[in-house]
Amino acid sequence: MVALSSVNLLSLASLARQKYPACQIVLAADRDLNGDGQSKAIAAAGACEGVVALPPVFGDWNDAFMQKGEEATRKAIYDAIRPPADSPFTTMSEAEFTAMSTSEKAMRVHEHYGEALAVDANGQLLSRYEAGIWKIIPPSDFARDVAGLFQRLRAPFSSGKIASVVETLKLIIPQQDAPARRLIGFRNGVLDTATGTFSPHHKSHWLRTLCDVDFTPPVEGETLETHAPDFWRWLDRAAGGRPEKRDVILAALFMVLANRYDWQLFLEVTGPGGSGKSILAEIATMLAGEDNATSATIETLESPRERAALIGFSLIRLPDQEKWSGDGAGLKAITGGDAVSVDPKYKDAYSTHIPAVILAVNNNPMRFTDRSGGVSRRRVILHFPEQIAPEERDPQLKNKIARELAVIVRQLMQRFSDPMIARALLQSQQNSDEALSIKREADPTFDFCGYLEALPEPEGMYIGNASIIPRQPRLYLYHAYLAYMEAHGYRNTLSLTMFGKGLPAMLKEYGLNYEKRRKNQGIQTNLVLREESNADWLPKCDEPAAK
Repeated sequence: MVALSSVNLLSLASLARQKYPACQIVLAADRDLNGDGQSKAIAAAGACEGVVALPPVFGDWNDAFMQKGEEATRKAIYDAIRPPADSPFTTMSEAEFTAMSTSEKAMRVHEHYGEALAVDANGQLLSRYEAGIWKIIPPSDFARDVAGLFQRLRAPFSSGKIASVVETLKLIIPQQDAPARRLIGFRNGVLDTATGTFSPHHKSHWLRTLCDVDFTPPVEGETLETHAPDFWRWLDRAAGGRPEKRDVILAALFMVLANRYDWQLFLEVTGPGGSGKSILAEIATMLAGEDNATSATIETLESPRERAALIGFSLIRLPDQEKWSGDGAGLKAITGGDAVSVDPKYKDAYSTHIPAVILAVNNNPMRFTDRSGGVSRRRVILHFPEQIAPEERDPQLKNKIARELAVIVRQLMQRFSDPMIARALLQSQQNSDEALSIKREADPTFDFCGYLEALPEPEGMYIGNASIIPRQPRLYLYHAYLAYMEAHGYRNTLSLTMFGKGLPAMLKEYGLNYEKRRKNQGIQTNLVLREESNADWLPKCDEPAAK
């Protein structure tokens, strides 16, 4: 029987059951982007006690035949109508199970989970395929589940036996692959950003995250301004009405949506309270999925013991971290794609990658003591300068934007169909005037470098050292730095060695090339002080030199 329209599918299914009361009825339905074909087929199957078979592509079974071929289509139909296999733990006896070897018991556990288990590349973390994504299973939870299977059969067990089965299982099941970076998961399927094709979920995609909305193509004439007005008002206000700033914020949200941790960047949003920073964090959480986001402190990133809490999340939020000061070694390692050590309580330590985008939200920027450039190469600062008046704030803004999420996702996908455009926007923001200004406010040594300019040849100031007396800040670079720090009331100055090591990376952020040469009078650089140094902090000629 063929229903030429889903409108009469329900009545036709009921008629088929009346005519063939003893037969199995298979509804070979359409797989629609909007889910209409699936929902009507499920309703019809309920009315006639039938089975729904969906094609392995979006469209109808003829589309599957044309795209996949006869054999694959036939297999898909048979797989769809085959009744689910019983768990071996419902058919085995206690004696049969007890007589098995450890590897056989591990295989029965694998079968119980529908062969939907995998282990990470380090052979430590177990994941289970559910609803389109691979979810990490906490080791303690999985051990208890396996113990529950033993108990179901009334089979004797101990913690050692359970651990042995679990460890053997890790040697049997597939090793989890890295998800293809071109794929983005949605509730109703997977979008290939390289080809533009949308396909059903499959465990071979190895996705770890989903955006918690259904993907549908943009409607004609759809824009953020007209179809997501609440999001647009927030975006335009946060960007100060500047189109280029709006694009950077959208690029940051796309980075979260696409889980592009592999760009080796982290986001830091700064600004006064009430400027819209928390709304950006909420939108990012919606895009990543509530279950895929967690909050932490930067100390969590730095501590192997604390890092265990970050495993399995694709978005790590760091709220209110501006008082922290350190070199950010853990932050650099995670964002740089390096394996980091994890030392969970009561478990063996191991090394793993943490594939997550990191989003810090602070009133003031974090202070990093790293002078190697490792942090600055990864750090993208977004500053929201305008503090919204209390009477203008909308307490329901988050909920209103949540209702516009599907439009936001479609527009992000359309705007950044080439993901490298988003990456380029974020990289351009790193050394923008806005970002440099924020860094100068947070780091006095970096601010001092803003008073320098470069000559074509090393014919400028000498580096000098602390033992030269009296100080000559117009001749010696290190003396100029000490004079700057003293004029601004800073006590913790860098040693000459640390100052010299950090100079090249800081100057590079200003677009300056640092050169030096050794002469009889010392090491001469290509750096000189800008004119504004005289008015801002250099000692006046009639002032006595600092001793």
